Amino acid sequence: MGLLWRKIQAEEPAPPWGLLSAVGIVIGAFACIVLGAGIVGSFGGQSTIGTLLAYSIGMGFAALLVTVTRNRTPADGAAMAIGASNTRVPLLLMLSFGVGATLDLLALAIVGQPLITAEIASAGGPVALTQAGLGAWILAAFLLLALQPVAEGLVFRGVAYPALRHYLGPVSGFFMSAAWHGIFHLVAYSTTGDIWITLISPMLVGVYLNGVRAATGSTRAAIIAHAGLGVFFIVRAVTVVSG
Repeated sequence: MGLLWRKIQAEEPAPPWGLLSAVGIVIGAFACIVLGAGIVGSFGGQSTIGTLLAYSIGMGFAALLVTVTRNRTPADGAAMAIGASNTRVPLLLMLSFGVGATLDLLALAIVGQPLITAEIASAGGPVALTQAGLGAWILAAFLLLALQPVAEGLVFRGVAYPALRHYLGPVSGFFMSAAWHGIFHLVAYSTTGDIWITLISPMLVGVYLNGVRAATGSTRAAIIAHAGLGVFFIVRAVTVVSG
């Protein structure tokens, strides 16, 4: 823990973009969610699969937005830390599964309900996914295991994290990036639910993923860790339905 804290306190080199650019990327990611909702909405009314599809399209556009606007040069890639990590993938996945279980226990203790992600909650919850059929579960898994970890990893750990740590200071920037992650979830994904699920838990997830980014020096490792959390949330949603 002491080593991790020292890494969090370490100075962050200036990325090839400024603080306003980082803000713009986060706002752009939200706009991508809105665009995804608009595209899906133009083909019909709101549904469980439609909500998940809107989020999936939005996350795809957000990943593309970062790739096109920020990952254009070797200096960009180095600042985003998207290179391979030496940390073992199974270790990251198991650690994330444990973190997800811990957050779930906190949710049960504090608000008396399991920690179902805001994305699944906005789609109607696990029961609605089951009623919508296998396709809804597959789409939810694809969103939580692939699209969201990549897109949010690029936006928050790749772009916002180094900019905030450089311009606000290492520690302040570390936690501000996690706060942005939580606020983004509240605004972009959450339509209903307790504040613990819609804001506080995403902030805590942001702290954890930032910790992985700091410990490994790799956004790619943080993306894998995020996917590990997605594994837990899918499993937890299944247990809610199965009782």
